[in-house]
Amino acid sequence: MEYESELSENMSEIRKTRAFNNIIKIIRTGKIAGVHIDVMRPPMIPNKEKFPVNLIRRLYEELHGETSLIIHLMVSDPIKIVEEINGFITEKERGKVTIILQVESFNSEEESIAAIENVRKFGYRVGIALNLPTPVKKMTDRIVEHADSILLMSVPMGAGGQKFSDEATWRIKYFSTKFPNKAISVDGGINPQTISKIYKAGAKVAVVGSYITVSEEPEKALLELEKSLKNIE
Repeated sequence: MEYESELSENMSEIRKTRAFNNIIKIIRTGKIAGVHIDVMRPPMIPNKEKFPVNLIRRLYEELHGETSLIIHLMVSDPIKIVEEINGFITEKERGKVTIILQVESFNSEEESIAAIENVRKFGYRVGIALNLPTPVKKMTDRIVEHADSILLMSVPMGAGGQKFSDEATWRIKYFSTKFPNKAISVDGGINPQTISKIYKAGAKVAVVGSYITVSEEPEKALLELEKSLKNIE
């Protein structure tokens, strides 16, 4: 998310930005599974609008041949944005893109499931996310069963650089035990210490933001995370 302002301000010359070149360097280490784009809109994220659709388009144009994209919609009306994204991601390419929906975007279990199925019909993989302050019961068994993956926020969504909350650890254990066939991703406060913690709790994917993006040497920061995982006994 720390790269968003620089990318937004230089869309016409995005390849010349330091942020974009850092992304390319990180991708070409071969150590990441994809680029995670945090799309934010009020009122879900008050006073914050990040990653306009035009920027998502530019990143898709430049990166879809390099890596997978994960588009995390922290918005009240995610289907509207998905329909806009459909305008530039062709149907045959959508299987390489994951759309993550926030369970808080919906008023009921049925609404959540309908949205998951709607996005899947467009051709995308679909994840469902749970914000840290939201009670676990909001993420019902039926919702999880319909999604391809689960994203657990380990900080309140909406701001980068927050400290990992230990509240997230038991949630990871709970969902990874209950749904062993679902990939559990964790987003927020990931560093060499916390990545080991979430792995031991059952997470399969770490969504890493500021630990890498605020680093003067993002590739080195990424390798430190890998080293931490290799040192787990």
